[in-house]
Amino acid sequence: MSGSSLPYKLRPNKAVDRELFLSLLMRLAPKLGLEKYHYVSLGGPFLEDFRLVHSRVGIGRKRNGRTVGRLTCVESELEIHKRQKFNRPLAAIRCVHSTLEKFLDQTTFATPAIIWFDYTAPKDIASQIQRFAATVGTVPVGSVLRVTLNGNPTSLGSGGEEPSGKDLSVEVDGEVSSDRAQKPTKAEWRLEEFRQRLGALVPAGIAPEAMTHKKYGPTLLGVLKLSVDKQALSFSDRQVVWALATHYADEQPMVTAALVVAPKGDSDLEKLVRGWEFFSKPEDPHRVELPALSSLERLTLESSSYAHRRLGFDLAKVVDSKLGTDPVDSFRKFYRLYPHFSRVDL
Repeated sequence: MSGSSLPYKLRPNKAVDRELFLSLLMRLAPKLGLEKYHYVSLGGPFLEDFRLVHSRVGIGRKRNGRTVGRLTCVESELEIHKRQKFNRPLAAIRCVHSTLEKFLDQTTFATPAIIWFDYTAPKDIASQIQRFAATVGTVPVGSVLRVTLNGNPTSLGSGGEEPSGKDLSVEVDGEVSSDRAQKPTKAEWRLEEFRQRLGALVPAGIAPEAMTHKKYGPTLLGVLKLSVDKQALSFSDRQVVWALATHYADEQPMVTAALVVAPKGDSDLEKLVRGWEFFSKPEDPHRVELPALSSLERLTLESSSYAHRRLGFDLAKVVDSKLGTDPVDSFRKFYRLYPHFSRVDL
C-alpha cells in the first residue's frame, strides 16, 4: 500500500524530506540523464511526487512528438488505484494495480530506473529491507533507489501494541523497580521484538538504548546499510553510492535512504554526491523535524541572526520534539525547503 493519505500541509517534515530527494535528483540529472529514466513509485492517491519529478527532472515530457522516459505508479489497493487513475496529473503516467514486489518481478528495465520503495507497514520490515537490498543487483547500472521505512519503535509488538505497564519493569535515572529480575524494561522488550522481527539482519552489539524514539530510526538505517553493502559485494560491475538519509516525524517517526547504483570504480559520481550540500549517509541521517510556524515567526527566523532575542520566547520549550532536535537549528538547516501553504479557491 502507498503512504498516508494525509495531505502534505499536515506533514511538513515529509514535504521537506521529499524536497531533499528532488534536490538530489536535480543534482544527478545532468550527469546521468535522468529525463530518460523509468520512474516507479507508489504515488499515493494524488500522485504528487510524479508531478514534481516530471516538473523538476523532465521524465514524461514530450519531445518531437514522443514521450521521454517512463512514469509508473504502482498500487495494491483497488479503490486507491481507481482514485489514482482519476487524479493522475499527466497522461504519461501509467497506473498499475499490483504490489510493488510483483511489478518488479515481472518487469525488465530497458533503461536505468528511479524506484521509490515507500513503505509504511512496520510488520514486514525484514522483507522490505531484503527486497530493497536485492534490487541493487537487478536494476541497470546508473539506477537510483530510495526507500522509506517505518521508524516507530512502538510498532514492534504484534498488532503494533506494546505490553502494559504491569508486564514491564521500570528503570528511571539508574533506579529500578523491585521486579527488575523478573521483567524486562520497555527498551529490552523492544530489542527482543526487533531481533525476532528482523532475524539474521540484526548485527551483533545492539543495546536496548537503540530502541528509543530518537535512536530507533538510525538503528534501522544501520541494518539497511549493512544489508545493502553485503549484497553489493556480490557484483563486479557495480558499487553503491549512498547519497541521502533522513529521520523525520509527522504522524510518526520514519526513515529514508537513497543510493545510486554506480559503475564499479566510478569516483566522479561519488565526488558529485559528496559535494552536494545535503549529502548524508545512513549512519548520520538528517533529522528533519521543523516546527509549525506563523508567517511572522518564519520571516523573523529567516531575516535575523538573533532569532531567540527577536522572538522573545524559547521556541524549543513550546515545540514537542519526537526526535530531540532544536527547532531553530532545524529551520536554519532546511529553511529553503520549508513548505508554504495557502488557500486557493478554484
